[in-house]
Amino acid sequence: MPDTVRVGLVRRAVGLRGEVEVEPLTDSPGRFHAGLSLRAGDTGVEVESVRRGTKGVILKLAGVADRDRADALRGRYLEVDAAEVPALPEGSYYHWQLVGLQVQRVDGTAIGELVDVVDYPANDVYVVRGDAGETLVPALASVVVAIDLDAGTMTVDMPDEVEVR
Repeated sequence: MPDTVRVGLVRRAVGLRGEVEVEPLTDSPGRFHAGLSLRAGDTGVEVESVRRGTKGVILKLAGVADRDRADALRGRYLEVDAAEVPALPEGSYYHWQLVGLQVQRVDGTAIGELVDVVDYPANDVYVVRGDAGETLVPALASVVVAIDLDAGTMTVDMPDEVEVR
C-alpha cells in the first residue's frame, strides 16, 4: 500500500488570489473540503475553500496568496495519506490497488503484470504486460475470476486468442 494516494491534478491558476483549478482523480465529490490536508509534491497544504469550476473544482490553498504561487503548482498531483482513503465495498478496488498484480489464467498460466487501468464508458480495461507483449483484459465479472491483494494476484478466465499488442 502506498503512503499517499493521488486525488487531484492541478491544471492551472485561476484569477489573481492564488486559486487553482483541480481535475479530481476521485469519484467522491465531497473529497475536497475546507480543512482538508493535502500534499503537493514535498509540500503540505491545507484547503481553505472549494467551489465548482467548469472542468473540476477551484481550490484556495493556505499559503498560496497570488497567481504566481498558484501557477507554480501547475501539473502537480494533490495527494492524501493512504490511511484517509475510505474503504470500498467488497469486490471493489482502487486502481492503485490493482497496478502491480500478477495476472494469470485459471489454469495457472502467467500472463504478466497489470501495469495500467484504462477507463472506458462500458467498463475498465486492464493492461497486462508480459513475455508475449501487452494483453488487454476487460474488467468484467465474467472474465476476472479472483483478485487476491494479499497474494498480489489476479486470476482471469479468457480465451487464449486475446488481443496482444
